[in-house]
Amino acid sequence: MDIPPKFTNWPIWDDQDISMVSNVIKSGNWWCGAPKNKVGNQVWDFQDEFAHYLNANHAFACTNGTHAIEICLRALGIGLGDEVIVSDWTFVASASAVVAVGAIPIFCDIDAKTFLIDSQQIKKLITPKTKAIICVHLGGMPCNLKVILQIAKENDLKIIEDCAHGHGSRYKGKSVGLWGDCGTFSFQASKVLNAGEGGAIICNDDHIANKIYEILDSGRHPGEWFYDHFTFGSDYRLGELNAALLRSQLKKYPKQFEKRNQSAIYLNSALSLIPGVHPQKRYDYVDGCANYVYIVYFDPEYFGGIDYKIMYKELSQAGIPTDACYPPLHRLELFQKVKLLPNIDYSNANWGNEKSNPEHFPIVEKIYRNAFQLDHRVLLSDQPALDYIVGTLKKIQEKYSI
Repeated sequence: MDIPPKFTNWPIWDDQDISMVSNVIKSGNWWCGAPKNKVGNQVWDFQDEFAHYLNANHAFACTNGTHAIEICLRALGIGLGDEVIVSDWTFVASASAVVAVGAIPIFCDIDAKTFLIDSQQIKKLITPKTKAIICVHLGGMPCNLKVILQIAKENDLKIIEDCAHGHGSRYKGKSVGLWGDCGTFSFQASKVLNAGEGGAIICNDDHIANKIYEILDSGRHPGEWFYDHFTFGSDYRLGELNAALLRSQLKKYPKQFEKRNQSAIYLNSALSLIPGVHPQKRYDYVDGCANYVYIVYFDPEYFGGIDYKIMYKELSQAGIPTDACYPPLHRLELFQKVKLLPNIDYSNANWGNEKSNPEHFPIVEKIYRNAFQLDHRVLLSDQPALDYIVGTLKKIQEKYSI
């Protein structure tokens, strides 16, 4: 077997990261305070810098990406008994955040080429109870937002963009997260921009921004007394240490973003020449993709009928960094057996018990059985690493096609 090349380690850090965090520790100001009475400046500065990077009017740092979605749902007035359409292929948080506010996630099958929410299926899932769509930019690849926005407009629906994978991804020249009512981000340890944990929300609407801040900071209003609480909120504030690390990481991120795009475009071209290998489709409307993971569907007819388990075993033995694909939401036990919030009627959901059977979600079932994800550090590696991946897939195909 060929000796695998050196792949980039993750996370990437340097003395600047250490200095930023160390300075916060030494300052003794470990939390941000309030807009009128600031204690530390890291959170406030990061919010400004992140907003500037994405060209957003408002950015709010928070505890994590899951809470970011919950905050947006509450800010948009979505709650008990409301239905929210969510892609069936995503991390559980895209749906569990809907459950957390008392609403009901409705799972939408995916497009066979982009692996993203199928806009044509969205139309079939809308009911009088539907209040919003969560567009998950899986792998950082932008959904077809023009079509989804039109559906939302025609049906008076809100749009939350789940950009946990999409820091800096652009659809028709504008950052994801700014097309809908608001966009959410994650800074968890594996994400392309990370501080171990953390999240953020961006939006351009001043009214929504005010609601987001109220909910994020215990119902407070900027400029009012710290112990005045004007509406129901909670403490979702990010700490100064995480924000300091994010500020340092953000300075390095644009260069990494461009490297990921160059590598992904190269792999798209090279892998597409292998019969039966189909990387996640990148349409012309995508001006940039964060490529949190690089997703590939392989047609079992060209690989001797193997599934993802054998493919992952082969890639692992070859020393190629991979990331497990998310199980489709309808497969998860909490939704199959309806282990959710008490006293809420989930009977009209399109999942649970026999409604979670695979035949009801045919495209995601097909893709999931024969897909693998390359870890995003692969895309930060040098050219020989990319060629090694291409060569390895050719050898796997030769091995099982006999």
